[in-house]
Amino acid sequence: MRIRQVKTLVGGEILAEPVITEEKETLISKGTALKPEYLDLISFLGIDTVCIEDPYETYEKPHHIIEKEKFNKFVNKVQKILENHIYHGKNSLDGIIWLADEIVEEVEAEEADAVIDLGERNGNLYNHTVIVTLLSLRVAQKLKLKEEALRKIAIGCLLHDLGIRYITVPYINCDTENNSKSEVFEFRKHTILAYSALEGEEWIDPVSKKMILSHHERKDGSGFPLKQRTKEIECNILQVCDTFDCLISGMECKRTGIQQALEYLIETADILFERKIVKIIQKMVAYYPVGTRVRLNTGEVGVVICQTSNSIRPVIAVFDEKNEITDVTYNLMKNKKISILQVV
Repeated sequence: MRIRQVKTLVGGEILAEPVITEEKETLISKGTALKPEYLDLISFLGIDTVCIEDPYETYEKPHHIIEKEKFNKFVNKVQKILENHIYHGKNSLDGIIWLADEIVEEVEAEEADAVIDLGERNGNLYNHTVIVTLLSLRVAQKLKLKEEALRKIAIGCLLHDLGIRYITVPYINCDTENNSKSEVFEFRKHTILAYSALEGEEWIDPVSKKMILSHHERKDGSGFPLKQRTKEIECNILQVCDTFDCLISGMECKRTGIQQALEYLIETADILFERKIVKIIQKMVAYYPVGTRVRLNTGEVGVVICQTSNSIRPVIAVFDEKNEITDVTYNLMKNKKISILQVV
């Protein structure tokens, strides 16, 4: 299953999930082959992405940041801890300590140099929390930070969006900056609300607390809530990783593609974000995730089936004229004469 922008579809794709209206009514059922007129209707209703079946899934070998089973376990633990805190008050967050240690240990056991497949997906607070934590720890590894710093980073990341649970304005796949003034004000409170809720928790290191307060601050002082230029490397790591995952998941902003998200970070390095952190993300995350359809400089069209050690030069399986996978594959790390022209 893949999330695809409606504007990139040509018709004939099979829905992996039903298309739902804002009123929670099923517009088009799961399993439907999308006709061009359906695409026009979906676009007219303001629906910009849909889930479709991936016909090439059996050929693909994505490299996830950690195994799916372990990832889902961490997501469930985060959800349980944060919801217990929201519904039962203070003295209910200390489980974060053990979870942070568990995640740090898991990241340290993974292959540090492997290129990661991440793709755009539907926004979910707890998925986002775990992805940001894992990405931040991988960046910290690359920067050779000590284990004590990794623990502070893990705790700060796991709690960075606690304040989202205290606000009532929409934050999934919507442009929060262009909402009404009252909604923008309400949304921007989430950093302060989380910091205030955790201020009396003595087991949380001050650096982790500052990460939570400042994860929307920016290098040029244009962020919120205090328009600070934070210097702590832990804060800077979270700012980059949180922004990146927000863009590809639609958390707190309009969802965009992986290439657009990476390009945004590259364009704003040294302005909004620390360049050395952006460079690590750029090399660590696949520019063309497994399952991406691409056109090559040979004129051939194919699909990315696995990554190499270079984030922009994956392995491509070539299609025939019927869009069926052939026996022709190109490892772009080894075959320097072939390159990707565009995503199709």
